[in-house]
Amino acid sequence: MLITDLELIRKNSIKNEDQNWRFRSYLKMQDDNEIDLVVKPILEFVQRNIDCLLCGNCCRTIRPTITKGDMGKLKKELKLNIYEIIEKYTEKGEDEELLLRGKPCCFLNGNECKIYKNRPFDCESFPHLHKKRFTSRLFGIIDNLEICPIVYNVYEQLKIKLNFR
Repeated sequence: MLITDLELIRKNSIKNEDQNWRFRSYLKMQDDNEIDLVVKPILEFVQRNIDCLLCGNCCRTIRPTITKGDMGKLKKELKLNIYEIIEKYTEKGEDEELLLRGKPCCFLNGNECKIYKNRPFDCESFPHLHKKRFTSRLFGIIDNLEICPIVYNVYEQLKIKLNFR
């Protein structure tokens, strides 16, 4: 049974924090390719059964990185030049990377993205679980456990599949 209630996910993530970190350590000792093969069908099942449009929490809590490629898409979408986009919609992060300014996202309308077809790659790729080498992104996954029902459910289903206690 999948859990989509954000408050319950947050509470469970906090309650299971030690277990989640132990599971991370366990996963780091496993073969990357084998874990990817186990994660893939779990992710597909979870994504088929969770509608992001009923949540939108990522757009309320995460600030995506903006790349040069994103600038071209934003320029097309917003009909502004790059300098105007930087000035109006971005700010520098801790590592001097460009981040979308503010939370929630200024392009969020209800739970829908107003620039969906030209959204930043970081948004398009979220929650990043489909990428190869799942075990190389475990810090980010743990960070997103209490933010995203997809991440939470994949991580919990993976514990079950691997008989982790």
